[in-house]
Amino acid sequence: MGGRVSLRAIRGHDLTTIEAWYEEASRAAFEDRELEELPYQASAETAGVLAVERVGEDEPIGLLEYVASDGWLAVPFIALAKVYRGWGYGSEAVRLLEEWALREGIAQRFRAEVDVRNGLGLYFWLRLGYRPAGLGEFGWHEQGEAARMAMVRTHDNG
Repeated sequence: MGGRVSLRAIRGHDLTTIEAWYEEASRAAFEDRELEELPYQASAETAGVLAVERVGEDEPIGLLEYVASDGWLAVPFIALAKVYRGWGYGSEAVRLLEEWALREGIAQRFRAEVDVRNGLGLYFWLRLGYRPAGLGEFGWHEQGEAARMAMVRTHDNG
């Protein structure tokens, strides 16, 4: 399976569509992040937020935030509109981002942070070949009331 989604920069007219599903999607990811908090204007090579859209359609069905540093590409946040969850679109979006990072030489190691209360989120990353980080890698950390766990994958093991 593949080729059903693409990633692109967010355009001004996307915000109306995103606002319609974002609040629920953010809560489902246990993030509760305000749309205005996402770093849209970050450097395209090292950080940003991309729209996830189905191929052939010009409407975002999700958002994927990424940050690249020291050979790592982190995905701190991914959210899809409810009707598009469970169909593999999120997995495809992550794989596209990883392929881009590998092709451009930006990263060979990948990390995602998941709220430990989000069982579906943990399962999502496990299915993509990620594993919980060891204590010497990233481990757990607290943000307010939410404990987060780092999930990692390297190009040579995934």
